[in-house]
Amino acid sequence: MCLGCDWSRFRNFLSFDSKSASDAELSRRRLLQAGAAFAAVGVTPTPAAALTSGGRAEIVFRNGAVYTVNGGREWARAVAVRHKQIVYVGDDAGVRSFIGPRTRVVDLAGKMLLPGFVEGHIHPILGSVLTRGVDLQYDTPDEMLEALKAYRARLGKVDVIRGFGWRYNAFPATGPRKEDLDQIWPDTPVILVAIDGHAAWINSKALAMAKVTKATKDPLPGFSFFQRDPTSREPTGYLVEPPAMLHVLNAVGPFTTSYIAESLEEWLPEASAAGITSLFDAGMNLLPEEAGFQLYQDLERKGKLPFRVVGSTYHNNPAIDPLPIIKALRRRFHSELVQASVLKLNIDGGEAQRTAALLAPYSDDPSTSGDTLLPPDLLKGIIRRADRDGLNIHIHSYGDRANRLCLDAFEAAIKVNPPRDRRHTLAHVVILAPEDLPRFAALGVTAQFSTQWSVADAYWHGVMQPRLGSRAEQVYRTGSILRHGGNISLGTDWPAAGYYSTYRPLEAIEIATTRRELNKPDQPPLPPLDERIGLEEALRAATMGPAYQIGLDQKIGSIEVGKLADLVVLEKNLFEVAPHEIHKTRVVMTVMNGQVRHE
Repeated sequence: MCLGCDWSRFRNFLSFDSKSASDAELSRRRLLQAGAAFAAVGVTPTPAAALTSGGRAEIVFRNGAVYTVNGGREWARAVAVRHKQIVYVGDDAGVRSFIGPRTRVVDLAGKMLLPGFVEGHIHPILGSVLTRGVDLQYDTPDEMLEALKAYRARLGKVDVIRGFGWRYNAFPATGPRKEDLDQIWPDTPVILVAIDGHAAWINSKALAMAKVTKATKDPLPGFSFFQRDPTSREPTGYLVEPPAMLHVLNAVGPFTTSYIAESLEEWLPEASAAGITSLFDAGMNLLPEEAGFQLYQDLERKGKLPFRVVGSTYHNNPAIDPLPIIKALRRRFHSELVQASVLKLNIDGGEAQRTAALLAPYSDDPSTSGDTLLPPDLLKGIIRRADRDGLNIHIHSYGDRANRLCLDAFEAAIKVNPPRDRRHTLAHVVILAPEDLPRFAALGVTAQFSTQWSVADAYWHGVMQPRLGSRAEQVYRTGSILRHGGNISLGTDWPAAGYYSTYRPLEAIEIATTRRELNKPDQPPLPPLDERIGLEEALRAATMGPAYQIGLDQKIGSIEVGKLADLVVLEKNLFEVAPHEIHKTRVVMTVMNGQVRHE
């Protein structure tokens, strides 16, 4: 599912525009390198807390269910915001003194106020580019073709038709074919990216523009190729892996720096509409990292960045030392909303390609148990040096062997380096050996989950079960890590997915509590059943959990006096909503740094 990790490996296949000589140089250089009870019986709200200096508030929220995610003082009725800060949390009577003639008063009237959602692992730049166009997340070819026809009917004249999200289970193993697209767009190139970003579906016009014929050599034979018709040997329109995809993309409609910037800016209101106010960018992938961070800072300077970004440098190349790179980025990018401060490592791949590193062989291929991208001793050395230098580390780690190697490396670093406030994270943690479950709390390592994956969907049935056998019923041990006292962080990993791609925190929050697909309340939950977590725990994992992960828990993640005013208003109190209806609850207002970013 790690779409972002895969695309970053093949950044050298990308074409960039040449509007900026400095951008070109950057590219060249980097390429080388308990709410229901509260409502029912009127639980006593949070005792009033306030900052009184500085005058009236700009915004006051009152008469509502304010869920603070402030342990032991979870509920309040009113909140006041002055400038960027929360200056009051308490009851309706106490907030009156903060209301002046210019104060905007928001009557919650049954609505719910929460801290802004913090995304613990997401790829905004990659996601906004790849998902631009028509959404094809359907289960049958007919549904996809109907969506494409409807898209054509409302689309003006464009140079390229783009889309994202078609599912492998809708097609035979040989993939979709160009003829279906030719009937809709015979004269306009079409390029549609699969749900996991590892393949594309294109039409004849796109093949012609890229000069791909039956004589064209595959970019990486056996790994990345143009699918051929078994009889004619003509390309079918099915492209496998980024090198083949980028061969066509660069000819049809390359991802120029201007296109990337435009795509991100177009997506920003959607992030605010989902309630996202802070995030961890887990890899920019389509741009050199200097250019990606600069893109964020340009948006910040223009007042257009609606969330704060903690970002990373991505590393999986044993030949390169990543520490000088992240240190240089950290020195350069440390504005109010944009920080480059995390070393992102990648220890293994995923179960779909049998590249997740397992302790025992794959059930459907006993000849392999996967392997690590970085040799264990090298990984341990990088972590020891990075930890010594005060860097926080975030690792893509799927398999149980990969997770154990990472935990071992963290433990070794902690033993030899001086004590400090560490915020290390393992991301995805799909499979864990039982004896490793308590180690997250013991070592202070955050477990980052994309809980919308923890369902018995077509991907789980069609890929995870064959690959993992009985181990598929022991994946995503969210509840166990919490019971052992570990910190949980939710992050959708958008646009990465095996079956369903989303960036909406409420969808991940719902599935964390149900382990069922959305809109399927009668579906059997994904086992083990005790890995479901409560709504209180899920809300914390979408706010304070990732805020702690990215080192901002003293500023954001809960509604407390003195913290930054990052707030979300929901149309209903989630504690009064049926679990399978949580994702349908609308975000009616998003505030970041005291500014309304969505309404």
